[in-house]
Amino acid sequence: MESDHANSAPPENDPAESPSDSPAESPEPDPATDEAFASLRNRLEELADYFAYYLTSRIDAIKLSIRWRIIWGSLMGVAVLAGAGAIVMAVVLLCEGISDGLSVILGRRWAGELATGVLLLGFVALVGYLIVRRLIRQSRRRTLGKYEAYRARQRDRYGRDVADQGGDGEDHG
Repeated sequence: MESDHANSAPPENDPAESPSDSPAESPEPDPATDEAFASLRNRLEELADYFAYYLTSRIDAIKLSIRWRIIWGSLMGVAVLAGAGAIVMAVVLLCEGISDGLSVILGRRWAGELATGVLLLGFVALVGYLIVRRLIRQSRRRTLGKYEAYRARQRDRYGRDVADQGGDGEDHG
């Protein structure tokens, strides 16, 4: 049987308990615990400083990388412009030389300039025509090759292709 003493509340002032054993009446905190918390706080502050240092260094590295890319991009842009200017100047000098040569042959300056302009425009038109013709042929070859591959796959799978129409193998086209 259970006794009534087990269900009753503990006495408030038990003479068997000493005042130093009571947790509510502990007047002084444990110095070791305070030192551990202070050390933990210092370590966390140190970790936060290291993390801030790391983030700052990463951000600065990204900024430096962007800065170098801008510098190199600018230098490349200047180089491209200088190269394009040199090419334009070479073409102008070539055309001027051709024009002067034709002017001497034809006996009139305007005739040499006119002939040079016609030759230059004719050359540009011829090159443009050849490029367009080549692009059209390549496109046509790719398209025909694609449809021929479809038909070959159909012949492999089904024994006939779309051109067979009736499926009897005869060309009805």
